[in-house]
Amino acid sequence: MSSKDFISQTLALAKKGKGKVAPNPMVGCVITKKGKIIGEGWHKKYGKDHAEVNAIKDCQAKYGKDKSKELLKDSCFFVNLEPCSIKNNTPACTDSIIRVQAAKVVCSMKDPNPRINGKGINKLRAAGIKVEVGSASDEAKELNKVFIVNQKFKRPFITIKYAQTLDQMIGYQAKRGIQISNALSKQDVQNIRKEHSSILIGANTLRLDNPRLTSRPESKIKIQPAKIIVGNNFGRLIQKNIFKNFSHIFFVTSEKLIVPEKYSNKVTCIQTNKRNGLQKLFKELMLRGYTSILVEGGKSIISSFIKKGYFDELIVYTAPRILGSKGLKAMDNKADKIIDTVTKVHSIENFGEDLKVTYINKKANGI
Repeated sequence: MSSKDFISQTLALAKKGKGKVAPNPMVGCVITKKGKIIGEGWHKKYGKDHAEVNAIKDCQAKYGKDKSKELLKDSCFFVNLEPCSIKNNTPACTDSIIRVQAAKVVCSMKDPNPRINGKGINKLRAAGIKVEVGSASDEAKELNKVFIVNQKFKRPFITIKYAQTLDQMIGYQAKRGIQISNALSKQDVQNIRKEHSSILIGANTLRLDNPRLTSRPESKIKIQPAKIIVGNNFGRLIQKNIFKNFSHIFFVTSEKLIVPEKYSNKVTCIQTNKRNGLQKLFKELMLRGYTSILVEGGKSIISSFIKKGYFDELIVYTAPRILGSKGLKAMDNKADKIIDTVTKVHSIENFGEDLKVTYINKKANGI
């Protein structure tokens, strides 16, 4: 196996931590000696051992105390992220690597956390360990794009998602609940929901559509995304489907909100004005460990997020149908012009006759 194979294996291992390690990054580690793998590991759960420590333990379990000590000396560690150099919930990974007297570390990228960002690499080099940085960096950044945005911009990673027709309409102006996407696209949306820790809509969507905002099938999803409702005039809250499961609900509003008493322990009200609303929301979400937002609102919400630059990815499903002059556009003209300027195509996929295009924001995205 080559160095490229080993770093690819770290990425595969890292993915095993998906949905279990946030707000930490997903990290995998492969330890080699003379071109052979002697230990593997990944960060399995937030607050538990990091990938490097688990890989060392794997080597020790396979070869025993004395043989593993011999093998680990002058070994090479492959990791998809710079080893951490600070002690927090777990010991510093750099100390573990130095302790076993490794000869070399190959990592895909620096840790964007300002507390680390190169310090781990410097510490290893100061101990006489050779460090190479940059192998499979694009893949590593894509894997931990949420973590990168969290660290660089101190806010959640934001994805805007909507479905449109060929003439760029998301529905009729005077009719609610129109189905645009096919079943395959809708299933893909459920997969996207699973990957986000919160879902955001506007008050109009809540009042008129009364959605559940869950990742389905609900019976098989242990941790449902938090629900965020932005705006005023929510209607009779006690009748809303958002209260039908136990995920947390955030209301971002300038109104004084009266929440039914039996739901008060699962609701947070963020009182805002037009200037500070989203910033206060982002801060509250980060404090509570919600690292990403999926925006599923209507025209007003989508336009607002785009004009403020608050999005990292834009996902658009296009179905082969026309609504014509009675249709409702996804965003206003100003937001539409911004999209043309700041985004670039990241990927294109087909779901039956529907087309899914994912764009990234060149200005806001941390990648």
